[in-house]
Order: sequence, then structure tokens, then C-alpha cells
Amino acid sequence: MVLVVDDEPEVRALARIVLEVSGHPVRVVEAADRLAAVAAAERERPDLAVVDQRMPGGDGLSVVADLAALQPGLAVVLCSAAIDGRLTAEGTPPGVRWLLPKHELVRLPELLDQLLES
Repeated sequence: MVLVVDDEPEVRALARIVLEVSGHPVRVVEAADRLAAVAAAERERPDLAVVDQRMPGGDGLSVVADLAALQPGLAVVLCSAAIDGRLTAEGTPPGVRWLLPKHELVRLPELLDQLLES
């Protein structure tokens, strides 16, 4: 199961469509904010989380920390329209396996393949 966390419904829909048309037999659960993401993760136990870096009510790094506390080892893709410079300067945050600009969401199936191969 893939958890997609983004405050923009269009981005969540795009991630869902990209995964569905890729032929991967995955179920996608969407969350619009930090609280919904935590609730979904507690209920669903995702294999992969795609998390927006910037959201109202808690930034993506807070969501990643919450998810890591709930499910250590969860693979996370942190994405944003503009990857924050502090991320690239300080390295990938704990729990984040990939940094992905939103305009590259079409790469999600490739990342899912990498996850399944590891």
C-alpha cells in the first residue's frame, strides 16, 4: 500500500494515476495533512509513503518523523515543487529514501520497483 500525503488534491490524484497506470498492483491511500497521514498510517501500515515537503499544519519532515515513529524502516519519498535547499545541503533527512521534485512524480513506479527489489 502506498500512502500519498499532500495538501493539493490534484497532486494526490496524479500520484494515484501514475501508480495505477504503471501496472503495479498497489492500493493508494490519500491524506491531505499531518493528522490524516498519521491516522492512515496507523490504520493501513503502508509499504511506501510519498510526502509533500511543505504543507499547512506540519511540514513534510514532521510527517516523516511521525511515520518513522509509527513504522520504523518505512520507505519515504519526500517531494515538493521546489526541494528545500537545506535538505540537499544537510543530506537526506532520516527516514527519507528519495527526494523527488513534484514534476517528476512520473518516476514513482521506478522508485516502487527499487523498493520491491531491495
